[in-house]
Amino acid sequence: MSKIKRILNILFEKEEPKKTVNKLKPKYTTKQMKNTPTYGSKSIKKSKENISNEKYLTVTELSKHFKVTPAQLNNIFQELKWLKREERWIILTDMGEYHGAKQCYDARNKVKYLRWKESIKNDMQVIKAIEKFKTIKPKSKKEKGEEYEAYIAKHYKSQGYVIWEHGKEKGRLDQGIDLIVKKNKEIIFIQCKNWNENTRFKIDHVRVKASRAEARQFMIDNPLFKGYKNKFRYTLSSNCIAPSAIKYIEETNGLFDYEIIEMRSTNQ
Repeated sequence: MSKIKRILNILFEKEEPKKTVNKLKPKYTTKQMKNTPTYGSKSIKKSKENISNEKYLTVTELSKHFKVTPAQLNNIFQELKWLKREERWIILTDMGEYHGAKQCYDARNKVKYLRWKESIKNDMQVIKAIEKFKTIKPKSKKEKGEEYEAYIAKHYKSQGYVIWEHGKEKGRLDQGIDLIVKKNKEIIFIQCKNWNENTRFKIDHVRVKASRAEARQFMIDNPLFKGYKNKFRYTLSSNCIAPSAIKYIEETNGLFDYEIIEMRSTNQ
């Protein structure tokens, strides 16, 4: 009996339920996990991307915000020593970089320029400098011209030239000659232009031709100067000369030339 009982027990024995392993559902979906903040190298990379995507503005955009011209704003930045001018380039200084500027280069037009972080709009140093600038009464064109002529006269005098402030003496009858400077057997007839670089007025080849005609007439009226080596020169406060004028000047074989001597002033 005991043997039969054992066989029956084996045949009719209930199978124990299989143990099931509870598979935990992920707390986040794949999409949610992508948006979950991470740490380490991934978070550093993300923060760098945020920095690189920070908005930068051109001087033109900033000038519209501050209600000044781009040239005036560049002059203010220059007075703050955030930028400097080297020949015809605008160069970023360490102070400018500290305040949120970056140096850019347009390879197509071969021009260097700056862009500024949007946060510069709230920079109190800039705001105060602009407010101060706006309280200064702008000088007339005549005053600006006379001031620049005196500045250039002083410049040449320091180099040993004898100076005749022809424009100051003759006024409208100066025949386009503001200064006559002489050293040894060299005489230079100078026309000064205190113009902003961004002005719509440029010295073009037509203007240079007219100046050349005036210079010839001046030599006829004043034969005393014929015994000297002489030339006519444009002295400019900024790069306001057109390529057509430069080409024409080069074709005069040294009879005409030009130079850029900047006069630093916030009241432009």
